[in-house]
Amino acid sequence: MPTAKPRLNLSLDPEMNDLIAELAALQGIPKATLVVQYLEVMRPHMIEIRDAIRMVNEKKDPSPQLRKMLLDGQQELFDVIRKEFGDD
Repeated sequence: MPTAKPRLNLSLDPEMNDLIAELAALQGIPKATLVVQYLEVMRPHMIEIRDAIRMVNEKKDPSPQLRKMLLDGQQELFDVIRKEFGDD
């Protein structure tokens, strides 16, 4: 069944292709599925980067957006550390 989603052709260097192929094989999924999963994980960060670039293009100060990106990243790291090592 054909997909209704837009397609994207990528050209990868051999090392990246090998890495993606190995990661996909280890998980038993197609390479395209692996790449889509990685992009989905990156979506919130991509949105923040897009918003910061828009601000620059509109000649606005991107500092608030960059600050938000930094704080969000720090919070994510803190959450991972807390989960790994617990609050005890």
